[in-house]
Amino acid sequence: MAVLGRLMAAVRGTDYVPGDVLKTLDELADMDDARCGAYTLYEEFYNGDRGAALRDRAREYLVRYGVPFCENFCEPVVDALAERLEVVGFQSSLAETDETTGMVTDPAGSLAEAWWQAARMDGLQTVVHTQALIKGDDFLIVEWDSVAGRPVFTRQRTSQVRVFYSDDEPDLIEVASKRWNTRTVGPLNPRGRTIQRLNLYYPERVEKWYRPHTGTDGRGGWDRWQDPGDTGWPIPWVDGEGRPLGVAVVHFRNKPLGDGKGRSRVRPVIPFQEQLNKYAADLNDLIDNHALPQDYVTGVTGDADLKRIPGDIWKFTSAEAGVGRLDASPASVILEPIEALLSRLARRSRVPMHLLTGGTPPSGEALKTAESGLVAQAKACQVEFGNSWEQAVLLAVRLAATYGNDETMAALAGADDELRIKAQWTNPETRSDSDDLGVAEAKHRLGVSRATLLRELGYDPEKEAERRSGEQADAAEALGRALGDSGFGD
Repeated sequence: MAVLGRLMAAVRGTDYVPGDVLKTLDELADMDDARCGAYTLYEEFYNGDRGAALRDRAREYLVRYGVPFCENFCEPVVDALAERLEVVGFQSSLAETDETTGMVTDPAGSLAEAWWQAARMDGLQTVVHTQALIKGDDFLIVEWDSVAGRPVFTRQRTSQVRVFYSDDEPDLIEVASKRWNTRTVGPLNPRGRTIQRLNLYYPERVEKWYRPHTGTDGRGGWDRWQDPGDTGWPIPWVDGEGRPLGVAVVHFRNKPLGDGKGRSRVRPVIPFQEQLNKYAADLNDLIDNHALPQDYVTGVTGDADLKRIPGDIWKFTSAEAGVGRLDASPASVILEPIEALLSRLARRSRVPMHLLTGGTPPSGEALKTAESGLVAQAKACQVEFGNSWEQAVLLAVRLAATYGNDETMAALAGADDELRIKAQWTNPETRSDSDDLGVAEAKHRLGVSRATLLRELGYDPEKEAERRSGEQADAAEALGRALGDSGFGD
């Protein structure tokens, strides 16, 4: 959709908003009901809200508290992958390592990690990764907090944000829009009425719009909005030299295939989940009605009070009376199809059976083989999600260089267009400590830096270097005291 700069020049400096501009704003404000409906469907299946169809009797004791009965396997299919995605730090192209001390100097990387900790992104990243796997998409907005003096990373609701990619460059976001309802009081809304807001994020500017929430029929009615503190409209989004900072919305996509959108990990699991729900309901009915042998009597007229009490004997006066028994139906007739279905689900989702159903996991090479598909998926996510995190941090660096204090700007000296940021991830493989150390030693012999290996093992290279330096100083001081006490210091 070619919307970048489209007719916006006609808006500036005038109170009148042309009809063509209003039409463009309506297009950008359209969050696409089909897209949002799909997000809701995937989340409901992940949460187990799409339960099994039960008979009235089963519903009495399985849905007593209003929670749908569901053998939910959408959740572990997502979580098994999300649990293996953890960013532990960032390294920039400005990093330099002192080969003598092992001390790493990386101003951009250090700032990124400080921002990461300040924003508590170690917890938020789990939400972002999980939501992107559930829905296929998730969004983050990067802005500058002038009070805190640092960039902030704010996760957005997927139903409120939409990105539009360039027709010429399919992986380039041309503009992003955020639409939401609010009662925020401001100069343009002094009574705090419900209004609809629309923010448009371009590479070089941010435009803020609003309209009354009712009476517009979803079309037109837009006017410019300014928040307290805004010095103009639109808000420039450029660095000190006038270069665009880039679109402030970062798009996280799971398994994109070149059309600008991600793929939900839940979607292909839904048919399996529906079938499992059906089997679970059948199993419940079988156990409820046919799990025990059933005795029957024939040839007896009227009501017969027959109870199975130990020691009692049934007596019949009719010569036509007869007694029989219906055998119990084995649960295996349902359990076996369930196990077969779970096996198919495991192969389809590439999640090992022991992670879906529990039980004792395999060990050694068998475990490595069983998890190979899941590990491959995790590494693919690390590439795609890593690109998004790196984009967010690069934008944060540009904001810091533009709006930061003198100390921050000095630390970012040299952070020019050639700056590169690399996200550091934990190893997605299930390994023991001894295995990890063995792999690290082998990589070190091949030339991998100590800093990179420490990050892969879950340690902070800078903190470890500082601790080693402190330990060496303490050891030297202790040795000096020992030599002095022994008389060798005289």
